[in-house]
Amino acid sequence: MSEGTDVQPSDPVIDQRIRNRIIEYLEMASSFEDQRIYQSKAPAHVPNEIINQWEDWVPDPRRPHFSEPVFSREEQDAIAAYHQVWTEVCEATAKRLPSLEILFDTAEWRRLRDAAVSASAVFAVRGRLPEDEEFAF
Repeated sequence: MSEGTDVQPSDPVIDQRIRNRIIEYLEMASSFEDQRIYQSKAPAHVPNEIINQWEDWVPDPRRPHFSEPVFSREEQDAIAAYHQVWTEVCEATAKRLPSLEILFDTAEWRRLRDAAVSASAVFAVRGRLPEDEEFAF
């Protein structure tokens, strides 16, 4: 290959990048303060982002790329548990989400945050993985 040519990352590297994006999502979903900060800087409606970004990264928690060694068994279980709560919260909230300040006072949004805290703790055990090379497990 000539210099400057983009090299396609391997499947494990792609999965590691997805894993890192899931960690970033869970960190945001687990912190009302981070959500406030994001809202102050983003042109987007953060409640919609919290709901929609999960589906962007985890459209189906049983997808084959959520597998070992990139995703530990505990991390796979954490994804499934969070996805269950996320699904229930989506069903219990209005399609047109109110502002963050209103959502922060709802049992559903607190439940989603608490589930994100739990899932985030599982991912924190191993932390983020490299984004440009396969991690040696």
